[in-house]
Amino acid sequence: MTARRALTAVGAVALTVVLALVVVANFSAVESRFECPGTFFGGQGKRPVTAYMKLHEYRWWVGLWSDADGALWVEVPNEMLEYFENVTRVGDQLQIRDSQNKPQGMFSALSKTLAFKTHLGFFDATCKRIAA
Repeated sequence: MTARRALTAVGAVALTVVLALVVVANFSAVESRFECPGTFFGGQGKRPVTAYMKLHEYRWWVGLWSDADGALWVEVPNEMLEYFENVTRVGDQLQIRDSQNKPQGMFSALSKTLAFKTHLGFFDATCKRIAA
């Protein structure tokens, strides 16, 4: 094999690896955003709250290096932001777990119902998809 052919082969392999990394980095999750008017049960009693949720559902190949099926952010403006990195799909339900793998709540992909607990209390809502 000549030096030129070897260099061409190495370049082709390097280009393939770079393209694969770009695809994995940019297309490994599908993002959805939701507005979730609901009720917050906490130290101040029961009160209506609108939360906003961002859901990343991972593609099948992420399962090659991760046990999680997604990640979830929930924000109540000017009040709290919760991040759950361990979301597992069980049928139409996404089970929300904390970093110690303890159950924290669920989101139904079918009914769009969100229910989870935080350090401030418990939140229950029905969500609707919003534009990103």
